[in-house]
Amino acid sequence: MSGSFSQYVTVDAPLVVSIPESLSFAEAATIPGAFLTAYYGLHHLAKIQPGEKVLIHAATGGVGLAAVHLAQAMGAEIFATASPSKGYFLRSIGVKHIMNSRTLDFADEITEITHGKGVDIVLNCLTGEFIPKSLSVLADNGRFVEIGKLGIWEAIQVEQIKPNAAYFVFDLLQVTQQQPDLIAAMLRQLTQQFTAGKLKPLPCKIFPAEQVIDAFRYMQQAKHIGKIAIAHHHKNTPTPSICSDATYLITGGLGDLGLLVAKFLADKGAKNLVLMGRNQPTQEVIERLKAQFADINLIIAQADVANTSQLTQVLTDIESLPPLRGIIYAAGILDDGILQQQTWERFEKVLAPKVQGAWNLHLLTRNCPLDFYIMFSSVASLLGSAGQANYAAANSFLDALAHTRNQAGSLTLSINWGAWSGLGLAAKGDLEQQLQSKGMGTINPQQGLEVLEQLLFSSEFSQVGVVPIDWAQWWQKNSPFYSQLAIPPTTPLMQQKCGDVPPQSFLRQLENASKTTHHELIIEYMRSLVAKILGLNSPHSLDAHQGFADLGIDSLTSVELRNQLQSSLGCTLPSTLAFDYPTIAKLTDYLTEKLLQNSSFDLKKSNADINPTVAQMQQLTEAEAEALLLDELENLLK
Repeated sequence: MSGSFSQYVTVDAPLVVSIPESLSFAEAATIPGAFLTAYYGLHHLAKIQPGEKVLIHAATGGVGLAAVHLAQAMGAEIFATASPSKGYFLRSIGVKHIMNSRTLDFADEITEITHGKGVDIVLNCLTGEFIPKSLSVLADNGRFVEIGKLGIWEAIQVEQIKPNAAYFVFDLLQVTQQQPDLIAAMLRQLTQQFTAGKLKPLPCKIFPAEQVIDAFRYMQQAKHIGKIAIAHHHKNTPTPSICSDATYLITGGLGDLGLLVAKFLADKGAKNLVLMGRNQPTQEVIERLKAQFADINLIIAQADVANTSQLTQVLTDIESLPPLRGIIYAAGILDDGILQQQTWERFEKVLAPKVQGAWNLHLLTRNCPLDFYIMFSSVASLLGSAGQANYAAANSFLDALAHTRNQAGSLTLSINWGAWSGLGLAAKGDLEQQLQSKGMGTINPQQGLEVLEQLLFSSEFSQVGVVPIDWAQWWQKNSPFYSQLAIPPTTPLMQQKCGDVPPQSFLRQLENASKTTHHELIIEYMRSLVAKILGLNSPHSLDAHQGFADLGIDSLTSVELRNQLQSSLGCTLPSTLAFDYPTIAKLTDYLTEKLLQNSSFDLKKSNADINPTVAQMQQLTEAEAEALLLDELENLLK
């Protein structure tokens, strides 16, 4: 828009609306150009209707993402193209059909999905061969809305391919000049929807005016999602930034994530970094870090943040450095186990660095004029995490502390991070695969740092959750509790994978099947269930005669296996199930035998069957035996 880089502009009064109270200036800046263009194209010209199919090209750009929000609000079915590296974001906001914006394959994909019917509306900004390919998937009476500026087609060209389609080309600036009253009315309608919470502002990467060249370079590299904004600040109010004449403290600073953040701060201009950890690194590690951070003053401090005297000593020692201006709190440890196996000692071990440590640092720095105090919390405190009750509780304290400090005027943010790809736990085992099977992705380190940079000096939030997630898959697969909150798909039973069959449906399968086929049904169901728990893609690759321990089923996942079988079969099963029948084949034989003995499919066992034998108890560890007795007590109370 004209004058968009000016500090002051003169505009017609009808084109001015109040910013909704829930939006910041930067968020409000994403509305006029992007949302007005999308709104004018989809609503005013194309007359979008609920249930219609809409192809939106470059759907993670400003106008594209605004169009996605508007189409979702209308209840349209969205087909979006985007860079493959940004598809995760569209999935996270509920877009189902996502295709590559850098190839022409989208046309074949849409044809297949729509069974040749195509889409009702195309919102296009791409050039070259993308135009005829987009027209090829437009329904005969569809509407093609062109917002591009270069290489656009004439109406007669479109008519040769789609004679019955409507073709619209427009430029929002010209429309504003020619029909200001219409644009003003649309802007008021949009702000009303934002005020009512029906629409959300776009993600926005903010650059200060002094970095406008960096902003254009960032846009040229197509790194952003949503909009890029240039922020003007009053001369007497300098933009917060990482300062060379300040000190920054990172707790947990010697871990993978702590070192990544340290490198980020150094790249942003930090010259004095204090990396604090509980354990003293080896001399080899110290020399490597000194070489890596050769251009800055790097302090490596050994201290337990939960120990008040040790933390006090560190803060005293760095008083000779430039003033402490920022803290990244990334300390934390894990001690996973189901709740029945938890003890206060295990809880205390996990709570200490998060609860006691964060509180200590809060008290000892409350008089420091910090530019930021950012605590690395976990998504576990938002959504829960199997076997991590202690960790979820510890991070919940960080979230509460952030809110408390902000209410007192201290700029504090708690970030509920998901797992970072290639760092910490995500770098070990098959955690990433397990998360993906439940609808949750991992955070690319570069994307995580971009989020951190955006939030670094934010005064708008006390708590932010950052996790790539497919909500539909999460509700369905993560746990029985969440699955009850989602509307299950109306997929015919025979089209579902066995491990995804709802409990009641599997029971109906058994009831309708002959007794001679029970064994086959159950063993296939068992394979799928074990594969699902282990996060494997191919259930048929599992050896039914291989021990559960060899397959990867431990004491924690054996409880999950038993619980899911109970839910699927509507029964009560012994807590020692996986120990008594330690292979898929043996467990299938046991369940099949019980089914043959009871034609009503009620597998509830007698107290004699449920109670563990002395021999069984002797095979368990102390923690497993304690968990077993607690579980059996719960069964008796039922």
